[in-house]
Amino acid sequence: MAQTAAREEKTGFFRSIWNFLGSVWVFIRSFFVLIGLSVTISLVCFVIIFNRSIQEPAPKLPDSILLSHTFKGGISEVVDRPSLVDPFKSPSATLRELVDALDRGAKDARVKGFLAKIEDVTFSLAQVQELRNAVARFRKAGKFAHVYADSYGEFSTGMGDYYFATAFDQVWLQHVGVVGITGINMEVPFVKGFFDKVGVSAEFVHKGIYKSAPESLTSTDMSAPNREAMASLLSDLSRQIVAGIAEGRKLTTAQVRRDIDIAPFSDKDALKAGLVDKLGYYDELAAESRKQAGLSENARTVSLGDYADKADGLTGMKAIFKDLKREIEAAKKMEGDIKPAADGKKKIALILASGEIVSFGSAHAGLGGSGIVASKLVKAFKSVREDDSVAAVVFRIDSPGGSPTASETIRRAITQTQKAGKPVIVSMGSYAASGGYWVSATADKIVAQPATITGSIGVFGGKFVLAGLWEKLGINWVSISEGEQAGMWSSQRGFSKEEYARFDAALGNIYDSFLERVMEGRKMTREQAKAVAEGRAWTGAQAKDKGLVDELGGMDRAIELAKEAAKIDPATDVDVEQFPPPSTPFGLFLEMVEEEGIFTPRIQLTSEDLQRALAQMSRESARPVIR
Repeated sequence: MAQTAAREEKTGFFRSIWNFLGSVWVFIRSFFVLIGLSVTISLVCFVIIFNRSIQEPAPKLPDSILLSHTFKGGISEVVDRPSLVDPFKSPSATLRELVDALDRGAKDARVKGFLAKIEDVTFSLAQVQELRNAVARFRKAGKFAHVYADSYGEFSTGMGDYYFATAFDQVWLQHVGVVGITGINMEVPFVKGFFDKVGVSAEFVHKGIYKSAPESLTSTDMSAPNREAMASLLSDLSRQIVAGIAEGRKLTTAQVRRDIDIAPFSDKDALKAGLVDKLGYYDELAAESRKQAGLSENARTVSLGDYADKADGLTGMKAIFKDLKREIEAAKKMEGDIKPAADGKKKIALILASGEIVSFGSAHAGLGGSGIVASKLVKAFKSVREDDSVAAVVFRIDSPGGSPTASETIRRAITQTQKAGKPVIVSMGSYAASGGYWVSATADKIVAQPATITGSIGVFGGKFVLAGLWEKLGINWVSISEGEQAGMWSSQRGFSKEEYARFDAALGNIYDSFLERVMEGRKMTREQAKAVAEGRAWTGAQAKDKGLVDELGGMDRAIELAKEAAKIDPATDVDVEQFPPPSTPFGLFLEMVEEEGIFTPRIQLTSEDLQRALAQMSRESARPVIR
């Protein structure tokens, strides 16, 4: 028996050692599997960037050029990041790149015309107006511009598609296509009834009778002030579209409004009504456009993307090292480690910002994509102040708002730049509302498109209370706290009377601060500021009439005003340099590494892992043996 017990004890000890080694092996295997996964993802990302870096440059531009572009889906203000879903897809051209390409083409004697195809665009009306203006400048330079679509809104409203198309001198429609200019419509869901059924309540406070953002959560119908503001917005946007279509098609506004009321139009009816110039197919329009441009039947068109490409022809490793050098120099410049060459030549700095305004985060290039990061914008403005060759700044903002504190951080960076003797001109994109207007208010000049949505000078905030939902689900939350207001932000109960009063006062203070920024920037009295505030959103055209915007136009007009503010001769060609510079493919890759840690497997060997393995070994050795 003694020998058996000793043998069992020895076996148990070795079993414990074996189990411990097994645990270590499982850990090591998991570690290397995750490392392999991380490296694989990293390699895929690198292949994406490498593919973009070594793409062969477009063939040499011909002596006679017919520009072409297919407008499809949305359009971005900033460069899109590489996608793992579609890794070899080239990044879409930004709004500025498209506009710049058309403006360059207007001045290029080799460029004869522009051929465009529309495939269900989802541009905002402000973006459409920016493109329409670029097409108008192109045509004014003596070039032709033709546009084609299978349908301008098939089984849907085609107001945006067709509004854009009317900027061209020839509008083509495919046979059996439709012109669906049925007007503009807005629908807002009110979900309070659903919340009541599932036991959720929304407790929100707002300052400004028109600040209606949380209304769909707290009410079952639209309030009178909200309906008034929305009706006014739609009316003005409709007026702008009707006027644009009438001008483009040489119709009266009464005719266009009548056409909208009896739309949609079949292909033949659209032709008869003068809404389109020709029925046909894209290849037929392309052949006719080539002929008008004096090109051969099989001559290739040059896409706006290829034409806009400023590559110097470098390929392979030379291009890669050039990108790396540019990225390093850009990083040093943003940190203030190097100074630009003092050649005496002045330039305009361009800072792009798109998305929701946040204090910190990993937004693309610090200024777009997933949001506008205040801390990174501060760096951009700091680098502008330290660059002696920058005479003025154009700040392009496209944002529906965000954090008040982040907005104030950005606003101060702008005022510091102005105090440094560098005027700041704001160019508004699709939106510059709420926080988007907060950061704009103190600029030297504000430029917006007529259809830009801006203003919304107000504030709201609150929380969702889920106590009723948990009760329906049979879940009981128990709270233990220290401090009278410790549970103020809990979703398990509503605000107390005292908490609501404190929260209301805090929002009131933010609203007052917002009004003060508007008063300071727009040189208004408090009464004047309140009259255009109260959370009401305005179109750019309305905002100009109210004194919230100085001029109507796009980035081209903002650049002209920047030259004027810097006392630069309007006839002088000035370089417009983006701060920070647009990311190279390697820059995008490095950002992904820095912000998302794609090289880091995120595995840690902690003392708990060791303790767990030792405890298992101890249990094995101490286990009683019964036979």
